[in-house]
Amino acid sequence: MAHALVTGASGFIGHHLVKLLSERGDEVTCLVRRQSNRSGVEPFNPNYAVGDVTDLESVRRSLHGIDVVYHLAGLTKSLGAEALYHVNEEGSRNIARASAERDRPPVVVVASSLAAAGPSRSGTPRTESETPAPVSHYGKSKRAGELAGQAFSGQVPITVVRPPIVFGEGDKDGFELFRGIARFGVHLVPSFRDHDFSLIHADDLAFALTRAAERGSRMKPDDEEAGVYFAADEQTVSYAEFGRMVGRGLGRPRAVVLRTPGALIWTICSVNELLSRVRRRAHILNLDKAREATAGAWACSPSRLRHDTGFRCEVSLKERIDQTVDWYVREGWLKRRG
Repeated sequence: MAHALVTGASGFIGHHLVKLLSERGDEVTCLVRRQSNRSGVEPFNPNYAVGDVTDLESVRRSLHGIDVVYHLAGLTKSLGAEALYHVNEEGSRNIARASAERDRPPVVVVASSLAAAGPSRSGTPRTESETPAPVSHYGKSKRAGELAGQAFSGQVPITVVRPPIVFGEGDKDGFELFRGIARFGVHLVPSFRDHDFSLIHADDLAFALTRAAERGSRMKPDDEEAGVYFAADEQTVSYAEFGRMVGRGLGRPRAVVLRTPGALIWTICSVNELLSRVRRRAHILNLDKAREATAGAWACSPSRLRHDTGFRCEVSLKERIDQTVDWYVREGWLKRRG
């Protein structure tokens, strides 16, 4: 039985990971802030360490007796780029530095993002051997977090996992796509072309993270490719087809795919950005997200992760989408037509 520390456990991916670790018998400690919502993980009775990944001392305290760290904490949206770097870069640095100070450093698995690598060429999923080229501040901050961890890779066994779009039960940001289709039968696609996209359900990502901890290779100080994995479903789809799959699950098999020009996406995100600054509350559809939405294809290959660790998604993408829809309906977030 391993003793695992999970940062970012209050996020929806954290809920899925804590559930998996607890069900297989690991002892789990969640690093949480005092104001964090713990309702998603409380059913699994984890231990709690109060702190913040941007507070080095609290990270040091949380590592006592820990065998493996799953570093999920991070910002996906903010009112300014500085906050993204503060959390996504400095948080990873603090986790790696505090781990390096231990007599027996824990294995550290950093949950990064495909955004740290950048978009893919149409028809060709990204692989770990390609040079990262992030297009957004979010992606650049996640890449900075990867490099911050790599700086300690001579002292700490550290692995980076880059997921693409993550969806699943409890996801509030991704829920907006499901809600639009459920209410209006319309799915907005930010392009007139069908670009390839990779996706992964949070349950599958949780499994990928544990496989990376147990069987994955580790980063090296002089090799930016080592110890880095993409974790995704084998099936890639266009963003339009993703919406159609959601529509079928919601009882709207004829959901309308509304293709929008890039200029309209930038306009919508600009308005949201302005409203966010007035309200002092970040919105997921912001200018930084427009940079990603208009960048083309976002596909990645999980082949290296499968080769090194045996990881694969055991449930089809369609079944995972239906599973997510069922949860939204069961919890009263959505109504299924018919």
